[in-house]
Amino acid sequence: MTRKKTPSELRLCPAVGFSLIVGGKYKLRILWILIQRSFRYGEIRKSLLKGTLGKPVTPRVLSRELKELQLRGLIHRRQYDVMPPKVEYSLTEIGRGLVPILESIVDWGLTGVHEEILGIDILPAEITKTGPKFVESEAHSKHSRRQS
Repeated sequence: MTRKKTPSELRLCPAVGFSLIVGGKYKLRILWILIQRSFRYGEIRKSLLKGTLGKPVTPRVLSRELKELQLRGLIHRRQYDVMPPKVEYSLTEIGRGLVPILESIVDWGLTGVHEEILGIDILPAEITKTGPKFVESEAHSKHSRRQS
């Protein structure tokens, strides 16, 4: 691991850098999925449904997110020389370095505060074939009124 730099040695704010590296609609979820083991493209796509309120990720977007993570050195793409083609994705050593950060984010999320902040109240009966229905929470509507 590289030595820790002092703030005066940095040219870019670490928070901005982190956002640039893993920002995007699905990058954090992909990294979280790959903590467990290597996954194939279809498995990743199917797994993304669970954490994104049932909204399917398009193949184009998923391919772009995977390619960007690969170019940044966070995931490895292994292509097998078989028919039909088989490709697996896994975390690199650099990607594994993000595990404690991802675990902290998930621990924070398990409090449910993110749903309160975003004003999302989802009841199982409200999830339909067309996706979940969002119900504005009392806390969110009060927060919105204060902002106006």
